[in-house]
Amino acid sequence: MFKSTPFKRSQRVSDLIRKEVANIFLFELRDPRLKNITISRVDMSDDLSNATIYYFPNFLETNTSEINKVLSNSNGFIKSTLGKRLSLKKIPNLFFKEEIDA
Repeated sequence: MFKSTPFKRSQRVSDLIRKEVANIFLFELRDPRLKNITISRVDMSDDLSNATIYYFPNFLETNTSEINKVLSNSNGFIKSTLGKRLSLKKIPNLFFKEEIDA
């Protein structure tokens, strides 16, 4: 009946998380170092317990280790805000990695 394969739930949830995390970076976080970060993709585990968020900064002046430290400090705030916005039973653990251009 259907010729195309349907999307997996993990793909749908990863798209939702990508959109919401980008909105949180733009409008809710007050740290100016995180305003110029672009979320490129989100990889979810199949059981929806872990989400790896890939980002790349839009500027070269900021140190990557400094951005990683700020992201780890704001991880709890981002996760709690996602919990308020998304209707999921369990919000996944968030891991941030810098996207490396090939």
